[in-house]
Amino acid sequence: IAFAKKGYVCASINYRLGIQGIPFPGPDSTDAIEEVLRAVQDTKAAVRYFYKDRATSNTFRIDTSRIYLLGCSAGAITAVQYAFLDKPSELPPLIDTTAQGMTGGLEGVSGNPGYSSKIHAVVSLAGALGDTSWMQPGDMPILSMHGTSDGTVPYGSDVIVLTGQWPLLEVDGSQSIHRRAQNLGIENCFYSTSMGGMWIIFQMPLTWILLSAWSPGGCRA
Repeated sequence: IAFAKKGYVCASINYRLGIQGIPFPGPDSTDAIEEVLRAVQDTKAAVRYFYKDRATSNTFRIDTSRIYLLGCSAGAITAVQYAFLDKPSELPPLIDTTAQGMTGGLEGVSGNPGYSSKIHAVVSLAGALGDTSWMQPGDMPILSMHGTSDGTVPYGSDVIVLTGQWPLLEVDGSQSIHRRAQNLGIENCFYSTSMGGMWIIFQMPLTWILLSAWSPGGCRA
């Protein structure tokens, strides 16, 4: 409601959930990467929906040049992959993009073909990126918030462990993303808190964070 009062159009995106290998023999890195790719594909289809709406009925009257993608935890992981895993060559070779549910590459085939999936920036609350080497100069801005005591998604670079029992793969958390962005000159803001997990969304007023991050004068971390 707070965002709507300020003229923003907000939408909650549904994407495919679930990871292979649970409970036996247990998920591995391939299962984890495939799960994230499916989520990215579905999210891109959702963004294309709004481009389609803009080009047809214009029901939502949005500015497609200013689409922001926000996520918390798993949603944040999806958001940062959406932003920086943007070249087919960056996909790990162990991913079979011809398998059922994995076709279509980075764009996927989840719907609304023929429209753009371009976004302006991402907001990551306790997210992580598969590899910060995917980040390149000129990439989109990112606002990150992460707790130093997060026991699920690493604050820095470490192995992500599902439900505390299945080590999946090493990822780069918000601190590592921030450092890489700083080195490359990518516009970014990073808020660090002592809290962990999804509790970070209660640490600071989210509306204030988002609306102040790229205001005149820059990041107010």
